[in-house]
Amino acid sequence: MANEAADGRPRAGARFELSDLLPDGVNQMPMEREGEFVWLVRHGYMRPELVAELNAELGHIVGNGLWEQKWSGPCPPPHPEEDS
Repeated sequence: MANEAADGRPRAGARFELSDLLPDGVNQMPMEREGEFVWLVRHGYMRPELVAELNAELGHIVGNGLWEQKWSGPCPPPHPEEDS
C-alpha cells in the first residue's frame, strides 16, 4: 500500500485546513489524533493558496516517510542525556 511505512503500519496524514469553527480569540489550533495531524487556521489568517502550497509540501514529507508519529507506548524524553 502506498500510504504505509516500511513496517507496514499506516502513515500519518498531515494537512492545514481553513476553519471557522475555532473558539473565539483562537486563530490557529493544531489537532492530532491517531493517524492524522490537522493544523486548523481561521479563515482570513492564511490565504487558500498558501494552504494548498503547505499541503503539497506536507504531502511530499508524509509520502516519503519523513513525517513519523507514534501513538502507542510512552514517548521518549526529548533530551535523554539531560535526564541522567
